[in-house]
Amino acid sequence: MPRRKPRRPPRIPAVLMRPRLMTDTVVDRLVEGSRMGMSLGNAAEYAGISRRTLTYWLTRGRDEALAITAGQRPTASEVAYVDLFDRVTGARAQAAARAMAQIQRAGAGGAVLEEVTRKFRDSVTGQIVEETTLKRQVPDWKASAWYLTHQHGADYVEGYSLDAQLSPQDDGEERVEADLEGLAQRLAVTLHAVEYPPEIAPADDEIVEADIVE
Repeated sequence: MPRRKPRRPPRIPAVLMRPRLMTDTVVDRLVEGSRMGMSLGNAAEYAGISRRTLTYWLTRGRDEALAITAGQRPTASEVAYVDLFDRVTGARAQAAARAMAQIQRAGAGGAVLEEVTRKFRDSVTGQIVEETTLKRQVPDWKASAWYLTHQHGADYVEGYSLDAQLSPQDDGEERVEADLEGLAQRLAVTLHAVEYPPEIAPADDEIVEADIVE
């Protein structure tokens, strides 16, 4: 008697494996809000769910996506979470790219703020002349500063000195101890000079004592 091949379990559509709250309307609103640049909390509220629920969904999607990238087989029950994670992540990246382009345009300046067209009669030729005046945005250094500090903060954040970016050639611990010892010596000399100021010898032409003569 021939053996029957084992039946494969029926494929369940991803929509049926979603949690009860993850409807098409909720997902579309989450993606829409993320594309507009909303925070996770605002996007969740816009979609009618809690931030905690959205964070839970995205965490599961991220973890499953990382597992698949590492070579594991996809888990059927996690497909909906991965899809939501990918769509929300892509929408947020679009919002970030759009905002960054606006920041760079503001830093460069030149955008047309106002356009005024007027007609007048030329006093020499007597012809009607049309003249258009453009009012352009001046470059805004604050927009460029924001870009540098947020995208290249390791190089442009205030207080990040050159010494902090250079690694010591020798043993770092020994260099730190030597620097601290030298600093302690300089501090001791400074404190001693403050407590016991040296006597200043008068100059040759300086009047030390004088009698007042009427």
